[in-house]
Formats: sequence, C-alpha cells, structure tokens
Amino acid sequence: MSRDPVRVMIVDDHPVFRDGLRQCLEARKEIRVVAAIGGGAEVWEAIRAHGLPQVVLMDVEMPGQTGIELTKELHEKHPDVRVVMLTAFSDSERVFSALKAGAVGYLLKNVSPEEIRSTVQHVAAGEPMLSGEIAGRVLLEFEREREEEHYREQLAGLTPREEEILKLLATGDSNREIAKRLFISEQTVKNHVASIFRKLQVNDRTKAALLAVRLGLGGKPAS
Repeated sequence: MSRDPVRVMIVDDHPVFRDGLRQCLEARKEIRVVAAIGGGAEVWEAIRAHGLPQVVLMDVEMPGQTGIELTKELHEKHPDVRVVMLTAFSDSERVFSALKAGAVGYLLKNVSPEEIRSTVQHVAAGEPMLSGEIAGRVLLEFEREREEEHYREQLAGLTPREEEILKLLATGDSNREIAKRLFISEQTVKNHVASIFRKLQVNDRTKAALLAVRLGLGGKPAS
C-alpha cells in the first residue's frame, strides 16, 4: 500500500536556491512541495491556499522576520508542523535559538541532496534530525544546560546566610575573614561551609568557589 507523499513547504528568500531545492525534493515521488516562498506573510498565505505542510524547510536569515522568529510563530500556532532549518550558518547561537523556537532539525546548505530528502522523510516520521557536524555540539550544549540547571537547583537549597558565605568563599576569603565580615564566630562559619559542601555535593573550597562564579555569585560585597 503506497503512502501519500510528504507535504513540504520551502521558505527561503533566494529564488535560485529555492527553485533548486524544489527540483531536488520533487525528484522523489515520496515528497511533494506544496509551496516554495520567500518568507514572512507568504507563509500564512500559502497555508491558507494549500493547507498545512507536514515539513517546512526554513532558511535562518531572511529580510524582515527571521527564520527563527517564523519558526517560533509557526510552532506556537501549528505545533504538529515539523520545521527543519536549512542554512549556511552553523554557529551555536543560531542552532540553539532555532531548536528552542521549535525546530526539529538543522541542516547546512552544503549537505547532499540525498541527505536533504532523507531528512524530510525522517522528520515527517517524527524523528529529530541534525547534521553530523552539529549533532555533537548540540548534545554537549544541552548536557551543559542540564548540568547547570542541576547546580541551580542545588543552589536554591542554600539558606540566605549560606549563599552569603558562598559568595565570600568565591572571593578567596578564609573562614576567619568571613567570620569578621559577618560578625559571627569562626566555628559558625565552619558549620555553614560544611553545610554548603554537602548541599552542593563538593568536597573543597575551590570547587565551591568555581561553582559560585559559574552561577554568577562571584564578587565581593561591600564592607
């Protein structure tokens, strides 16, 4: 039993590239390009005229509304439409902005026609797709974000006094110096430091200080 072809919309402000991409995709009977447009308001006009596509191949940089802005709007209005960014830019900021806007794939324009066609079919089937060059970088960044979120959750478990002491640890103050600053005993500082280590799951002042700086707690308060 044959399946209906995947309905694809191309959004790119370069007519030559757009037409070439249409020909590339339509070389496969499993794919049908329902619209090839330049961006902006044309997206909504095309949807009204041709119905919702299953997959949108979206350029990142376009005059007026960017591909990332369009992707966010499209994802909010029609979350079932699968957007793949197709662009010459591979910098991390664009990649992560696109994925956070709702894109499920990110391909560079220098990939082979076969990879583009394959991506369209996989994405239509519900699979996220990233080119090999980008996938590793994205996984590392998301892992870093998850790790940072974990640390922030730990940080939220500190009392105001412990957070105050952690900030002073980050400046290199000794227990004695912290005690003088806060008008408490050195033993009380030691008790707070032990509690901080336990909550942050670190075992020395250096690691605690590095974590504080990483989470934006560095900087010595006024005397």
